[in-house]
Amino acid sequence: MPLRNAYIKFESQEDSVLGLYELVKHSAFSRLTNDIFCVPWSILNLLDARSVQYKFATEDELTQVSPIWNFADSSSG
Repeated sequence: MPLRNAYIKFESQEDSVLGLYELVKHSAFSRLTNDIFCVPWSILNLLDARSVQYKFATEDELTQVSPIWNFADSSSG
């Protein structure tokens, strides 16, 4: 089953303002921390088209947000 959400961080305060505007206007999303957002993969094309700079959150960052996910240990099995 394909992933439906991406976990992103905006690169700057300006990108955050522009990105949040687009997210509020066009999509449902959730904020995991002050800087990590869970967004639908489909919205990434819009952010790219608007030249909003973002990066994907790392597994370590996501595990810090919600240790129950424990991404960091997923390969040790």
